Amino acid sequence: MIPFLFYLYIFIFGCVIGSFLNVVIYRVPNKLSVSKGYSFCPACHHRLFPKDLVPVFSWLFLRGKCAYCGAPIAARYPFVELLGGFTFLLSFNRYGISLNFIIHALLLCVMIVISFIDIDTMEIPDGSHFFILALAAGSYLINQPELSSILLGGIVIALPLFLIAWLTHGGIGGGDIKLMAASGLFLGFANTLLAGIIGIIIGGFYAACLMLIKKREGKSYMALGPFLALGISIASLYGPQIIQAYLNLFF
Repeated sequence: MIPFLFYLYIFIFGCVIGSFLNVVIYRVPNKLSVSKGYSFCPACHHRLFPKDLVPVFSWLFLRGKCAYCGAPIAARYPFVELLGGFTFLLSFNRYGISLNFIIHALLLCVMIVISFIDIDTMEIPDGSHFFILALAAGSYLINQPELSSILLGGIVIALPLFLIAWLTHGGIGGGDIKLMAASGLFLGFANTLLAGIIGIIIGGFYAACLMLIKKREGKSYMALGPFLALGISIASLYGPQIIQAYLNLFF
């Protein structure tokens, strides 16, 4: 019973963090402070009170509408809150009570923010890269990995993406390149390679689907950041296990 309650507490705490991630996702592209001011409805700008901000449950209780103006509240808000909960739950299940748990949970939170901002704006804010670099420094001090692996991680995917962007005159965004460079310094060589492969394969499949739709609906664009962020998240949690399982197929 005690372990269940502890996992439940971790999940609830993650949902609360997810609520804050919603604030970051909305405010950063709109050049608003994420640390000052009160929460408000984006439609009517009415101040939101604690009863309006309970993760997931407030949205359900209000039936997805603002209590003050009746404007619809996107289902994405509780979805991000639940993502925050599962992010902390998965990180805790992988690393237990440790500094690695905190660092990896924060990394996954940054991936959530990057994904949704990139979907909304087709840009990845530079501040997220600096935050990842800070986490990379903390991870290096805690785990003391080989420096060569860290340095190679910074270029193994970022450099090819840079070359593609240069050859195609912008086919890859600069934010994607910086994301893989910063995350590579966190993950190291092998995990960064895995993250890039996962992100590019899933992103490529999605792009193929868009190309089919494009024939009927005109020109289409896609954000690569969410797919790279997914690969980074998977590699940060299960990279060594996935790599070992793959190698076991051949050796």
